[in-house]
Amino acid sequence: MARLSSPFILLVISALAVLNGGGCAARVVPRSGRYTAIIASPAFPEEGTSGEAGTHKHCRTTKATFLAGERVISPRPHEQLDVRNDLPTHVFWGDVDGVNYLTETRNQHIPQYCGSCWAMGTTASLSDRIKIARNATFPEVILAPQVLINCRAGGSCEGGDPAQVYEYIAAHGIPDETCQAYEARDGKCKPMGICEDCAPGQPPQPFLPGTCKPVKRYKRWTLSEYGHVHGGLDVDAVGWPVSNADKMKAELATRGPIACGIHVTDKFYSDYKGGIYAESHLLNFMNHELAVVGYGVDEASGEEYWIGRNSWGTYWGESGFFRIKMHHQNLGIESDCTFGVPVAEPEEREPEELVTDGVKDEPSAANQKNILFSINAFVKKGTYHDYDRPCRLSPPSKEVRELVRTVRPHEAPDYDKTKIPSSWDIRDVDGVNLATINRNQHIPQYCGSCWAHGTTSSMADRINLMRGGKFPEIDLAPQVLVDCVSGGGTDGCNGGDPTSAHVWIAANGVPEETCQNYQAKKNECDDFHFCQDCDPVKGCFAKTPPANRVYRIQEHGQVTGEEAMMAEIFARGPIACGLCVTEEFEAYKGGIFTDATGCKDQDHEISIAGFGEDEEGNKYWVGRNSWGTFWGEDGWFRLQRGVNALGIEDACDWAVPMMPEEPQGLFTRV
Repeated sequence: MARLSSPFILLVISALAVLNGGGCAARVVPRSGRYTAIIASPAFPEEGTSGEAGTHKHCRTTKATFLAGERVISPRPHEQLDVRNDLPTHVFWGDVDGVNYLTETRNQHIPQYCGSCWAMGTTASLSDRIKIARNATFPEVILAPQVLINCRAGGSCEGGDPAQVYEYIAAHGIPDETCQAYEARDGKCKPMGICEDCAPGQPPQPFLPGTCKPVKRYKRWTLSEYGHVHGGLDVDAVGWPVSNADKMKAELATRGPIACGIHVTDKFYSDYKGGIYAESHLLNFMNHELAVVGYGVDEASGEEYWIGRNSWGTYWGESGFFRIKMHHQNLGIESDCTFGVPVAEPEEREPEELVTDGVKDEPSAANQKNILFSINAFVKKGTYHDYDRPCRLSPPSKEVRELVRTVRPHEAPDYDKTKIPSSWDIRDVDGVNLATINRNQHIPQYCGSCWAHGTTSSMADRINLMRGGKFPEIDLAPQVLVDCVSGGGTDGCNGGDPTSAHVWIAANGVPEETCQNYQAKKNECDDFHFCQDCDPVKGCFAKTPPANRVYRIQEHGQVTGEEAMMAEIFARGPIACGLCVTEEFEAYKGGIFTDATGCKDQDHEISIAGFGEDEEGNKYWVGRNSWGTFWGEDGWFRLQRGVNALGIEDACDWAVPMMPEEPQGLFTRV
């Protein structure tokens, strides 16, 4: 059986004249830097048409319409191929020569119901295409659908037109999700509705929820072209007629996932648990948008099928995905698909005005003699960190609370420190980025939850490492820890103890983020806030996640000192560590950070995910922060190693996750 291989990805698409499209079901009018949606009555089917669980407020227009026409500047893939002979029989972007090119799975319906499928399906496919264009290297980019909702870039939580998403992104760009968290509500298209960050409140303002402001410098991703998948010539490169399915296959195989409309029925929403789905209707009304990420042939029946990714959480279908029979207009999935071609590298938005009363451009005089790093002149003290209320707490008792079942790597009888390499980085393991998604603990409001982010990020990275980066990527829910952990004086957004987080996970487990997304506030600790879903009529309710989608710890403990930390990281993966935040670290922009203050207070928690040396022999730790990708080196940092800079080598926690059971269905071949 022919399969998609790496050389096939490198098919070069040459230039072609722009092809135009049209339609009048909905209009989106540019207005003062934003898009205003004007939905005509025929755009959505009448209420009562079968939808999600029978109560779905249709989240997609019946036809995707580019207001200014398509932007197509290169030949469409099917026009360059002999589709009968050149296309592979099986394409799945979750496994291309063992590499997963798909980004995270989403749930559009939490923390409240929102008909944002038009934004989810498009941004998911575009995020995947960015990962493909970057050959799965760091950083993994998750585009922010909330920005599209805020700016009415095609629609709102009442539904929208996916085609107009591409027009907006091409015109304005879109940041990643550490700029704008998904809130499942209609926000405002102001600078804060595009990229924001929140600082702790200062007297007389309350500490929480803090004060939020627009971010002045951030990266925006844009598109070079976009259009209808079913457009272009109706013949291939050798003159043979092509169907919509042929065009979809060619686009998928050469450039990556696409966004498609589908006619969701009660049966599909409520009954689908796995397998190859089939349901045909005389007339299909597009009422939902999702991403198509591959296709294949069932070996037993010979049936061709599409592989789709939904935005209803990983507890739906095949871990949030589905397979549906190809041809015969099953749920209309071959009727109305769109594509966008992202620019592989983002544009960086420059500050609109110079801030002169913040941290200076150059490091302090004490550090001038050994400059290895740069700082951001636009960051004021207290932007990311409250120096009086640390987000990492030292437990009130000195009791060591460990659950150690095996020999620690540096204490093993066969331990040989000379076998530890001079560098190891989870962002580049044999050329593949195994780091999970970047985070921002401070949006949509300030929250001192570093203790929850440092632990869940290091644990998720270890799961990804244990699984060799295989599909699907697993992103754990720090919000559940914010809601539920209370040991060691932990109090949600007021700070917490990372060891207590591991104790709680060992006892209870933690779900994926499609069960409970991050809200930056403390909620009740109950079944509802462990895993939930929302419906436009029934409201929100607790869900029971599959047992294999709740992740537990088999052992955990502490580690200190350079050599022991390196041994632990190299043997088992990232660890969570405390450090002291200084004014200069808060303003860190890049390079190897060196500290002149001598501060060793453990007031912030991060993840140490690697180590290395530069060409001059300067040793450093590779750290992951939770302050957004606009901080540091895409949200990460390098810190001088071996001198206990900022107290980084004093107090670290590690945890060994239980190996998760692999999901069945499209992910494995029995």
